[in-house]
Amino acid sequence: MSSPLYSAFQDAHQHLVSRSSGEKSVYLGLVFKAYTLRTDSQFALAYFFLIMLGIVERLLSLGIDCIRDKPGQPWRIFPRACFYFVVTMIRYVLMIAIMSPYIPMFLIICLGLTLGQILVEIIRYILMIRRVKQAGLDGNDSSGSLKDSLLDTNGHRMPIRSNHVNESCC
Repeated sequence: MSSPLYSAFQDAHQHLVSRSSGEKSVYLGLVFKAYTLRTDSQFALAYFFLIMLGIVERLLSLGIDCIRDKPGQPWRIFPRACFYFVVTMIRYVLMIAIMSPYIPMFLIICLGLTLGQILVEIIRYILMIRRVKQAGLDGNDSSGSLKDSLLDTNGHRMPIRSNHVNESCC
């Protein structure tokens, strides 16, 4: 006896086996251009591109937060807006690419964003250590709290977490 679930499983298995033994092709849709990936080199190039796009998105989000608002300097709004425009475009490209029904493409995009976030966290950690060391060299005693040592050069508290880096990608 063959149940509908069992036959559906067999059909899916046959489909996967035929794809792995025959010609494989995956449709990768981007915003204004779509590609059909057929060869291993095309897959490798697409994977590399999507990983790098995820890393760039995370680093540019950090870049937005590094351009600080200061009273009397309204010109800083324009570079932040330009960064945000580029980051938003990258996020939409990743969103459309992740809508592919191909699971490895989904995992590659998640991997790129994760690697980018790891880089952001490493950069934040290095900057925090530099601020702590700089505060210690400027005459602060060792009994001062870490909270007090995370002040920028104008005495303003540095944000531990930023708004743009913590925004979701898609």
